Parts: sequence; structure tokens; C-alpha cells
Amino acid sequence: MSPSNRGSRALHVIAPAPAGGAESVVRSIVRSSARRRIAICVAALLQSEAPSPFVEQLRGDGATVREIRAGRRRYRREARELADLIREWGATVVHTHVYHADFVGYWAARRCRLPVVATVHGFTGGDIRNRFYQWLDRRLLRRFDGVICVSQPVQEILRGSGISERRLHLVPNGYLEHDLLSRAAARTRLALDQTGRVIGWVGRLSHEKGADQLLLALADGKLDQTQAILIGEGPERASLEAQIAALGLEQRVRLAGHQEDASALLPAFDLMVVSSRTEGTPMVLLEAMGAGVPIAAFAVGGIPQVLDEESAWLIRPGDIKGLRDAIIHVMANPEEAGRRAGRGRGILREKFDALRWLDQICRVYAQVETGPSEVGSTTTPVP
Repeated sequence: MSPSNRGSRALHVIAPAPAGGAESVVRSIVRSSARRRIAICVAALLQSEAPSPFVEQLRGDGATVREIRAGRRRYRREARELADLIREWGATVVHTHVYHADFVGYWAARRCRLPVVATVHGFTGGDIRNRFYQWLDRRLLRRFDGVICVSQPVQEILRGSGISERRLHLVPNGYLEHDLLSRAAARTRLALDQTGRVIGWVGRLSHEKGADQLLLALADGKLDQTQAILIGEGPERASLEAQIAALGLEQRVRLAGHQEDASALLPAFDLMVVSSRTEGTPMVLLEAMGAGVPIAAFAVGGIPQVLDEESAWLIRPGDIKGLRDAIIHVMANPEEAGRRAGRGRGILREKFDALRWLDQICRVYAQVETGPSEVGSTTTPVP
């Protein structure tokens, strides 16, 4: 254990969806912490009595998880119960993920006179209510002891929101290698033909993730022999089903819904498409790199800081024709696709190793635990 890790007991706080980028980050941190023997507990803020797939996955990983079920919009009660957990578990730092957890975790940490750190995974935009919540969150983040930014664009937005320079820490996400299904097993689980050409897409079915942009790109006769599988759930499922019907894609595109351990299924795909309108450093990108799957992505958020034209196909944001041309090219040139995917795996191992990522996060913990007067500016990745 490095000196920066010694003694920290981090309580991670998240209001989890069944799956998503923030959830994948927390799970990867927990798995990496087990390798380093670092004490971590996850507090899941749950607003219903239904079982949480995220909690079940963490427990399957052997993680320490506590559920807080205070009821819908009972934020004060959540903060009180979280403060009790902080004291009971003996946390030395509180680490929050996404605005609900930021709000509750901040007030609970302050009740206990503990430092609080947030990871900002990106900004989704969305409807006026969601944008208002994100605006409030950025104001609250000014009071945090440390704010971890997963990409340079996220860092720039937060800097422009008035967050003190000394509190900002650029720490892109990392990837911990884990077991993957074989191509044949993954295709069997997804009920796919073993020999056909398949495009994969994984994410929340919401506007910012841009599944609709992929569907537009697929509406081309040159891709008639190519199937696409979209894994995930979300508020746009009905509109995407209508779009699939309107474009005549029913025989070629399937919404596969939520899949447990979706990252293990990535070997089923000949190409992974990331068609987001906005991103931080998406975990699905790192997972596809780890699985050796070729990638075509809109160059949004932190994606151009991860991959280049030698390791993927990067397309101007919103360029549907450019995305379509990239898909057609990959399907016609599997050897070139394999070479670029191989370069992507090399980048992943060199720059996005999970244990190095965890050490950077622990450096942030060590800095905030020393007190504000000793926390220096950290606007580049922590060495």
C-alpha cells in the first residue's frame, strides 16, 4: 500500500440506476480497492423497496454495501442516516457520485466534520428540471474539498462555474481487466447468429447518449446484412422503438434491454459505436478497448483524449453521414479494424490502468484529509 493510501477509509455515496457510467466507475473502484486492500464502503441511496441490481452486483463482488431507504425525496432523512453510517463505519472521507448523492453526501459529511470529494462524470443536459439540478450541483460543488473531473472538458466547465482551482483534480477513469465471455458464448446469450456482422451499443436510452443518431446512420441499404444490438434501458425506449419502425429497421436492430455484466458481452460485437451527444470519459469506451472491439465514436467530451485516428474511428459530433461511412468501412475492412482495436488495447494498458487510477484517487483523499491549507492545485493527472 502506498503512503497516500494508508489510513483512508472512503465511503462512496451513489443513488444508483440499474446500470450506467457512474455505477460502472464505483464498481471498478471497489474491485481495484480489493487488489490494494483499501477499505471502501458503498452507501446506496434507494428511493423504493425494490431490489437494486447494482447493489446485488457489488455484493457479488464481495463489497461492503449499505442500503439507505429513507423514501422518495426524503433528503434530510437520507443525510441523517448517512451521517450515522459514516460514524458507525469510521469513514475518514466521503466520496460522492452524481447530484443526488452530492447533495446528501455533502451535508452528511459536514455533520460529521469530514472532508468530502465528488467525482463529476459529465453533464447530461436534458429537460429544464435536470438542467436546473445540474446548475445547483455545480454551485454546491464549490464547497467540496475536492472535485475529481473525468475529462478536460468537464474540468473546463467546472472551472467556469467558479470552483476553486485548488479543488479541481483531473483524474480520467481507469479500467480493471476482468473476465469476458467468449465471442460464441456472448452471441449465444444475446441470441445472435454466430457468423453475422454485429454492431454493439451500450448505454442509457436517453437523449444525451444518442441512440437515435446510431439508428439514423443504420438507415442505409449498404448495411442491410448488418445487425445492431442496443443494450440498456431508459426514458427514450418508446421513441426509439417508434424510430426503428419508421426507418424500417425492425429486422436489423434490436433493443436488448438491461443486461447483467454487459461489459462481459462485448466480444459479441464486430464494432462498438458510441454515438453520444455529450460525455465525460465513458466507461463503455474503456471496456470496449479492453475487449479488443473496434470503436467508432463521435469525438465528444473526453473521447478524443483517450483515442485517436490510429486506434478508432472518430467522427465529428452529430455527423450522421460520417458515422454511417465509418460503419460501412469497418464492416468492409475487418483486418484494419483489428489493427486499430489492437492499438486501442495498448493505449488502455499504458494510460488507463485501474490501479494507477486508484492511486490517483487516493492521492486526492490524502490531500483533502490534511486540511484545506495543505491542498495544492491539481489540474493535471496526479502522478
